[in-house]
Amino acid sequence: MKKTILFSALALLLPAGIFAQQRIVLIEQFTNSGCPPCAMYTPQVTQYADNNPATTAVVAYHTSFPYNDSMYFENPAESNQRVNFYNVPAVPHTVLDGNQFSGGSSSFVPGMAAAISSRAAVAAQYDITAINPQVSGNVIQGAFVFTSQLASNTGDSLRAHIVVIEKNVLKSAYLASPGNNSETVYKYVMRKMLPDANGSFLVNRQLNGTDTISFSWNMQNIKSVPEVRVVAFVQNITTQEVYMAVMSTPSIATGAEDIARDDHGILVFPNPAGDYITIGSAEPFSGTVLVKDIQGRETLAAQYGIVNEKYVTMSLNGLAPGFYLLVFRNEQGEFTRKITVK
Repeated sequence: MKKTILFSALALLLPAGIFAQQRIVLIEQFTNSGCPPCAMYTPQVTQYADNNPATTAVVAYHTSFPYNDSMYFENPAESNQRVNFYNVPAVPHTVLDGNQFSGGSSSFVPGMAAAISSRAAVAAQYDITAINPQVSGNVIQGAFVFTSQLASNTGDSLRAHIVVIEKNVLKSAYLASPGNNSETVYKYVMRKMLPDANGSFLVNRQLNGTDTISFSWNMQNIKSVPEVRVVAFVQNITTQEVYMAVMSTPSIATGAEDIARDDHGILVFPNPAGDYITIGSAEPFSGTVLVKDIQGRETLAAQYGIVNEKYVTMSLNGLAPGFYLLVFRNEQGEFTRKITVK
């Protein structure tokens, strides 16, 4: 049976889940590789997150104070912006879901487990789903689907943040020591906020409203690609409350078929694909994409438009595993890409 799907580069309409996601609590940890108290308290915070990934996500911002810090100098502007957003006076400093706790880590750690458990029991105001995050060469890209769970979200000033982090950064990865405290591994290090530290507007904030936000970044200062993670969260910029967070581990492309731009400038990933495939274009492009099986029978069709390196995400739900052809058709003609559905 032929299925028709309409989608755009800015929004993907998906049915809301019957059950909301388990709330994942966001810890934003402000730290410095030179301060001795940071070496005492920051590892306790990150170890809790390591042990409780179902309820906890972490982004660690390295600061300019009290000592020089190589990880701060690798992205000073975005670290400074988050420091200023929360008026962080000193480190180590912990922020829990934006406005649930903000203060010295020495005060946070004794009640950390209880505070996180209590917050995780509160229903999340948003669902967040990762769509095909993938690293290919020096590029990480993918998308997140943000779905509002409350009608009252329409009145809130919300931003979606997408943050590339490195889960474990070895002190030995630097030619010169990044800091003089006793830590040998720095965890959940913020590398890049996408598109920047201001985040992205959420447009469809009504109940079950959905925004799909794509991201792409030419990675810099990454010490170990397998340690790369992507954290996404929704924040009310008026109250500072974080409505939901997720952390996703991107796949790593192992061959030319995983992600490649063809002669027409069309980018298709991942390949092999699962329930979704992402299509991008360096130039404005509009037309029809068809999915055909190897016998040439049409199985899916969609109208789409791609502008200024934006990406669209197409559902392959319902396709049996196997080989298929993506057929792109517009006024210039027709061209084809082979994909595998796993």
